[in-house]
Amino acid sequence: MNMFDEIEREKEDLPKIHNITKEMSHYTFNGYQKFAIVTFLVCFCFGIILGNLFPACGTSSNFYGVCTTTEFNFSLMLFVWFVSFLVCLFFFALGHIISLLTSIEKHLRKDT
Repeated sequence: MNMFDEIEREKEDLPKIHNITKEMSHYTFNGYQKFAIVTFLVCFCFGIILGNLFPACGTSSNFYGVCTTTEFNFSLMLFVWFVSFLVCLFFFALGHIISLLTSIEKHLRKDT
């Protein structure tokens, strides 16, 4: 038993870019999935805006914590991005489940 011969038999070519785009062009998004994509794009920009509107304190001048310099609030931006990603992922998954159930229902109606 030669391991290299078995690898040659099992080896598959990687999918070509043209095949991947052809498969993806047949996929259509439903309302929930479109809502999730648009909401994520809006929240992505909103996270950058909030990071700039609520700056973090860079350095403080005395014991009482008076900020002398402020800088972009990177942690707030990442938090908004993470929460929006989770919410949008939930809506996208809900839309995907609905599209799967719709396709199952179409196949069941076609068979009867």
